[in-house]
Amino acid sequence: MEKRTSFEKDSNSPLAELFLEVLDFAKICIGNDVKIRYNPNTTTLYTKEGGYCYIKAYESYVHIGWTRGRYIEDKYSLLFGTGKTIRGQKVTKLDKITRESMRYYAQETLVFLIEHNELMKLRKKNNKNIDERNL
Repeated sequence: MEKRTSFEKDSNSPLAELFLEVLDFAKICIGNDVKIRYNPNTTTLYTKEGGYCYIKAYESYVHIGWTRGRYIEDKYSLLFGTGKTIRGQKVTKLDKITRESMRYYAQETLVFLIEHNELMKLRKKNNKNIDERNL
């Protein structure tokens, strides 16, 4: 029996309309380079910089798991959770505040990813220079 993806389940759930609205708006917030990975448990959005969020429909809300949520200043106080890096956002309607917060969280995630990736490049370059000196 073939496994269904989370997208297939969520887009046919009682919250299908909200799920698809949130997914479409998240894609707009992230931009033209966004890619989607259809996993068994979540629908994940990412770019070449890294992962932004996953989206999943639950019984009474759509959950956005911001993959770098721990590192985002939560000026909207909408994020919850105590995971290592992910913080969640519950969406019950795609109103003005939800749209503003999603735009903000996507932008803050991009800033984090760019800074993180540049730091990793510098560390890699620094480690390569150290290795070359030790030869």
